[in-house]
Amino acid sequence: MSRKLAFDRILFSIPVALSLFGVVMIYSASAVLSMQRFGSPYHYRGKQVAALVAGFVLMIWAMNFDYRRLRNRAILMGSLMGVAALLMLALLTPSGPVRRWISLGFFSFQPSELAKPILILFLASFLDNRAEEINDWRRTLIPAGIAVGSIAFLIYMQPDLGTAAAICLISGLLLYLAGLNPKILMAGGALGSVGLIVMIFQANYRVQRLMTFLHPSDDPLGAGFQIRQSLLSFGSGGIQGVNLGEGRQKLFFLPEPHTDFIYSVIGEELGLLGTSVVLLVFGLLLWRGVRAALRAPDRFGYLLGMGLTLFLVVQGALNMGMVLGLLPTKGLPLPFVSYGGSSLMVGLLSVGVLLNISQHSN
Repeated sequence: MSRKLAFDRILFSIPVALSLFGVVMIYSASAVLSMQRFGSPYHYRGKQVAALVAGFVLMIWAMNFDYRRLRNRAILMGSLMGVAALLMLALLTPSGPVRRWISLGFFSFQPSELAKPILILFLASFLDNRAEEINDWRRTLIPAGIAVGSIAFLIYMQPDLGTAAAICLISGLLLYLAGLNPKILMAGGALGSVGLIVMIFQANYRVQRLMTFLHPSDDPLGAGFQIRQSLLSFGSGGIQGVNLGEGRQKLFFLPEPHTDFIYSVIGEELGLLGTSVVLLVFGLLLWRGVRAALRAPDRFGYLLGMGLTLFLVVQGALNMGMVLGLLPTKGLPLPFVSYGGSSLMVGLLSVGVLLNISQHSN
């Protein structure tokens, strides 16, 4: 029997602390760039603070909205179809070769960020309903594959192969947690890996990124410039860093240092100690998220909690691996820390759902 508990204060504190830290690091990383582009050093910081306030409101709302009501069929299908429509709208929006945003005038929204938790919500409910038929191709695997594949394909077309691959990875992990036969999962993973390789070789810039990852010193002033500057940031920072605000790589050496490569700025200015603390906080997020999921009163809450936790932690791990040269470069932000209103608001909303799950216990 479940009972309503006080929310998990540690879990609540983690995204708040990371987001506030992110605002500080975004200002440090972008002040000079912002001054050059907009005549003010506060442009990016101001927009991130606005997104933080909106995201905090969403998190508080989600904390107090019973997650079990999200199982409503109209909510599930409406959300999935709605996010698919937004992704298609982004594709049809004339904004150059990269079509990932929908401009609302004062704010640009990235539908692919919202697609991640919406797809997790759909899969959690769908796989819960198919608990006894989890390995059934017709009833479970093909419908789930169509849902995941459709969203991933729309994101891939933006083009954003990194996010599409991350969505497939997290969906596969959720299927495993739902009880999918490991042999089926391995076969699907092998097939997906082949598809990923094919997609990489369909675009020259993806091939360059892969070659840069395999041979980072071959083109230090071209395709390998960004990752080389990132590694120089970590090397310059050493153990204790060069002090907050005093990093040099952000001074037009490291491209867009306030977005996907903000972990590099942390490494330079706060050193190994700073990056280790960030890593530790994401470890705490993993612990408290899994704890909330394991204590959920139903299978739906378990799958939803695990899916949202994996979404945040896996994306964080992929970002850190990318800026450290352990993975090919891809457009994945560091949750709560990187600049980006859509990512921040969706991350805080996701933690709000986790906090609601944490208030229920067997």
